[in-house]
Amino acid sequence: MSKAKARRVDYYPDEYITGVGGVLTAEQQGVYWMICSLIMSEGGAIEQNDRRLAGLCRTRPADIRRVVEILISKGKVTRQDNGKLWQKRSQSEVEMSLNRIQTAAKNGANGGRPPKIMEQNQHDGKPDGSFQNKLTTNYQPPTEEKEEPNGSSKKRGSRISPDWKLSAEWSEWAVSNGLSASDADREAQKFHDWYISAAGARGVRADWQATWRNWVRKAVHDRSGNRKGIQRDGAGDLSHSAMFARG
Repeated sequence: MSKAKARRVDYYPDEYITGVGGVLTAEQQGVYWMICSLIMSEGGAIEQNDRRLAGLCRTRPADIRRVVEILISKGKVTRQDNGKLWQKRSQSEVEMSLNRIQTAAKNGANGGRPPKIMEQNQHDGKPDGSFQNKLTTNYQPPTEEKEEPNGSSKKRGSRISPDWKLSAEWSEWAVSNGLSASDADREAQKFHDWYISAAGARGVRADWQATWRNWVRKAVHDRSGNRKGIQRDGAGDLSHSAMFARG
């Protein structure tokens, strides 16, 4: 069986901006996005072919090697033991694409399964095996999304709970990364107010803890006015939550 391709992905601009904004240069973002796209297109980890990447990005192989090393050091891309480049979110898109293909093929082989018809047969006291409506062969189950998370990471993303409160663990992380306890409480109120009022996809996050960490980093940066003082890890970027979207 040939590898699956991620022919379409969910793109969340806020997640992308949070993950790479102020972290990667324009050059680094371009190479990063191309690597992610190749992984999704080819269905898995890719060879680090500097000449090929240079041609796709209109730059020199030496520049590609330099940028790839930076992306690896920042936790955006992983180099596997076999030397191939891999990125967690891109791989998950490939797997979701394969699941969609397998689901569609299974439903097609079964003649399709429209939800209303399935529901009718499940609850009908005297099922006779017949269907009143025409069945389709390309039906895929709808995606259900929970609206109120408990503050933990959700694979497909969710909205913040109206009664969300800053936990002791999250507060301690904020303090250890540059905020005072009182500042952490104030930022938590601003954090909650912003996301509870954000409309549509802007208020949906795949990993709320990573989102909070990035919020704190920005708050520390705004207070210091000096980006050099910020310590960044891979959390909250495309590698851990939503490359352009969800994790």
